[in-house]
Amino acid sequence: MSLVKWARFTRRCYSTSPKSHFLLENLKSRALIRVSGAESGAFLQGLITNDVRHLENGAPGMFAMVLNKAGRVLYDTLIYHPTPETFLLECDTDILQELRKHLLLFRVRKKISIDSLESEMSVWASFKAQGHDGDVPVREALENGIICQDPRLKDLGYRILVPKSTIPDTSGQCDVVEDEYRSHRYGLGVGEGIIEHPPAKCFPLEANCDYLHGLSVHKGCYLGQEFTARTYHTGVVRKRLMPVTNSKQIPDKLDTNVENEEGKNLGKLRGVAKDNALALLRVDSALAAKKILIGGTEVFTKKPSWWPQEMSKTQ
Repeated sequence: MSLVKWARFTRRCYSTSPKSHFLLENLKSRALIRVSGAESGAFLQGLITNDVRHLENGAPGMFAMVLNKAGRVLYDTLIYHPTPETFLLECDTDILQELRKHLLLFRVRKKISIDSLESEMSVWASFKAQGHDGDVPVREALENGIICQDPRLKDLGYRILVPKSTIPDTSGQCDVVEDEYRSHRYGLGVGEGIIEHPPAKCFPLEANCDYLHGLSVHKGCYLGQEFTARTYHTGVVRKRLMPVTNSKQIPDKLDTNVENEEGKNLGKLRGVAKDNALALLRVDSALAAKKILIGGTEVFTKKPSWWPQEMSKTQ
């Protein structure tokens, strides 16, 4: 299937809401790697937390993580499958070359090519403005473009991949903005990239990989699978990324301690964007705290609505 036909196949929404209800942002912190060749699917299957067969069976996009042998997160990625022998891996721009080298290390003699598309394509996000409902208005695909609803959460909107220097056509219903998407994402409690997922320092379940449809427990072996599967099946995940908010300015210093009213450590700050922040917190302790403080500023947290109900039973 061609890129254009595939993109048209994945289009979803035809809203006629006012354009100011929807936002469009060029995600300059994200880049793409193309993995292509007859063995590309089998190659990726052994390196990521999710099951490539979802894409091969028609899913337009998929979230996954690349782990080291100890089961710690190296890179998070969104994966697209525009043609039978082609996969596009979206990743943090700052580690694009590292991820490519990691993939090349495991290629061995497989007949695949692994190429950077950083200079050829850009990544955009189309999403709802805060306080508004309705479907994001992505009407049709551009030539050589890809449109895909974010496979992690519907509220994250759509990913749009287009050639460099191209602005996606949203029929005039989206305002083009800068530095809005990260705050939107933090408000939902979703991490992305190496700042929020420090390489080799966090585990996939702490980053909510299981809740964001990025983990397959049925696919079999992959790098880092043993520890991840054991943790998943025990159901004990004491720390997770959680949204933090306050109408005041939250101190923006990476890895600042998050504390309760008694000064006990609840976790670490991962990032701040406007009134929203993201922190790796001890779930039970954070939810039970009378006050949560970051650098002396009181903040608030809660379980995201997209966490499963059985969450309280596993902590």
